[in-house]
Amino acid sequence: MITKSERVKKIHDTFVLLMQAAKRRFVQQLQVYGLTLPQFAALAALSAYGQACTMSDLTNVTFHDPPTMTGVIDRLVRMGLVQRTRSQTDRRVVLVEATPAGAELVQKIETTLMHKAVESYDGLTEEQLDLLDQLLRHLLRIHLKEYRSLPDADIETEIHQLEKFVQDPICYMKSDNAKPF
Repeated sequence: MITKSERVKKIHDTFVLLMQAAKRRFVQQLQVYGLTLPQFAALAALSAYGQACTMSDLTNVTFHDPPTMTGVIDRLVRMGLVQRTRSQTDRRVVLVEATPAGAELVQKIETTLMHKAVESYDGLTEEQLDLLDQLLRHLLRIHLKEYRSLPDADIETEIHQLEKFVQDPICYMKSDNAKPF
């Protein structure tokens, strides 16, 4: 008879493996487009924001240090996917934004990835998809409650805020109620 502790460990281990496998698959899919994961993260954030932002804003949402992000942006500029400018009010401030080609590439990648994701879930019924969604959101609540030390009443609000991060991380981080990860 398997104990609850053993079952939870198995679930935890499977979840960790799932995250690793999904990351590896995502990295492989990005290679088709000549991008690394940090490059895509920066380009996707810039594309979602839709305007120039500071390098500091970008490092805050990609969780990379400034020297690393400088190298990432250098490569994206050489690829014609990002452009750099200087602030008109403070020439020391470097601004970056996705070029039209960069935004178009992000859209193409996201569309392709979503199509592949939908295909990969074809074997699941609507009921199974609903159950999976409920279980994953439950896990998210558990982790957020522990990570953020939030009472149950505030968890749904936190999830709603984090959904905004997924849609436009730079805008989220600039908002008054932003909480960095």
